[in-house]
Amino acid sequence: MPKYQNGYIWRKGKNWYGRWWDDIIENGLVVRKQRARKLAEYSDRYRTDTDVRPLLDAILRPLNEGKTRPEGTLSVSQFVEEHYLPFAEENFKPSTFAGYKKIWNVHLSPRLANVVVRDFRTVDAATLLAEIHRKHDLGRTTLKHIKSFLSGVFTYAKNQGVLDGENPVRDAMIPKKAATPEETHASTPDEVLAIMEALADAGQQQARAAVALMFFAGLRPGEARGIRWEDFDGKKLVVRQSVWNTYTTSPKTDGSIKPVPVIEPLKGILAELREADKNPESGPILRGPSGKPLDLHNLATRVVIPILKRCSVCRKIESDHGEADHDYKLDESLPKWHGWYSLRRGVGTAVANLSNSLAAKGLLRHSSVSTTERHYIKDVPESTLEAMKMLEALCNPRATDGEAKPS
Repeated sequence: MPKYQNGYIWRKGKNWYGRWWDDIIENGLVVRKQRARKLAEYSDRYRTDTDVRPLLDAILRPLNEGKTRPEGTLSVSQFVEEHYLPFAEENFKPSTFAGYKKIWNVHLSPRLANVVVRDFRTVDAATLLAEIHRKHDLGRTTLKHIKSFLSGVFTYAKNQGVLDGENPVRDAMIPKKAATPEETHASTPDEVLAIMEALADAGQQQARAAVALMFFAGLRPGEARGIRWEDFDGKKLVVRQSVWNTYTTSPKTDGSIKPVPVIEPLKGILAELREADKNPESGPILRGPSGKPLDLHNLATRVVIPILKRCSVCRKIESDHGEADHDYKLDESLPKWHGWYSLRRGVGTAVANLSNSLAAKGLLRHSSVSTTERHYIKDVPESTLEAMKMLEALCNPRATDGEAKPS
C-alpha cells in the first residue's frame, strides 16, 4: 500500500495549483517525482485552499488507494505509440490498423505530446475535436472516427489498469457545425446492367464479373477479391475470406461468413469468365496476371471509369451525327461510376423494395436490421432466396438478350 499523502495547495496570481508525489516513467525506469497542475481559477467559489481541497483530493484518491500505474503519467502520445498501437496492430485487421495509424499521425499525435494520460479530461477531448474541425474543416463522419479511435485508446488504458474511472472521451461532443456526410449512391438494376453491357462490349469480362459479384451477390470489395472458385458450387458462393491490399483475413464480421445465392445473370457471367480463364478449379475468381487477387481500385481507375466515359462520349457523338458542331459533352443519361460500394447498396435497396429489409439483411450478411435489428442468422433465410428470384426475373431479360426491363 502506498504511503498516504495530502499534497500541497498554493495560489499564484489568479490560479490555484496542487502538488503531490507520483511514480512516473522516465527513460524506461519508474522514479518517484513531484507533479503539479492547475486546479482552478480564483473566484467566489474557490476563495480559500479549503474550497480547492476537494479538487486535489480527487486527484490523490486513486494514488492513495493504490489504483494507479506509472504508465498513467506518460503523455498520451507516448502511451499510444508505445502501448496502444502495438496492441491494435496485433488485434485488429490490417485495414483497421492502417486507418488508425493515419488518424493518429495526421490529426492527433502532434496535439497530444504534452498531455498526461491520467490528466486527460472530457473537456480536453471536446477542445481537441473542435480544434481539428476548425483547422481542417472535417466532416462529422471523420470526426466520429477520430473520437472513436481516441475513445479506444482510453478504453484500453482502463483495461490495463492505467486509468481509473470513466472514459474521458465518451461524452465529448462533436462540433455541431461539422458537415453531415453526403448522401451515398445506391446503383439501380438498370444502371448496373448498362454498366455491365458497356464492359462486355469492351471485352472486359473480369470488370463485368467484379460488378456482378458486388451487385448480384452483395459482396464487399474485399470479399469479392477473396472469393475463390472452390467457394462456388454453381448455386451459391460461400464467403470465407476478405483481401485488403496484400493481406488475407476473415470477413468483416463473424456473421459475414455464410453463403449467398447465385442467380442466373451472375451464374452466366461467372461461367463465361471461368471458360475464358481456362476453367480453373481453385484460386481467386478475380485474379490478376500473377494469379493473385485483382486490385479493384486499379481496375476501376484503369478500366471501368474510362470505358463509361468513352461510351458516354460515343453516345453523344452518335446522337449529334450530321451536325457541324460536336461539343463532346457526356451523355448524362448513361450511368456514372459511384464506386464499388454503390453496387452493394444498390442490391440491398432492390431486395428490400422487392421483399423486405430482413431479406436484404440476409443477403448483405449484416448482424442487425438497423445496419439492415441486432439479429444473427446462420444461413440465407427463405425470404432472401425469394427476393433474389424476383431480382433474377427482373434482370435476366436485360442481361441475356439486351431487351428492356418489362414494365
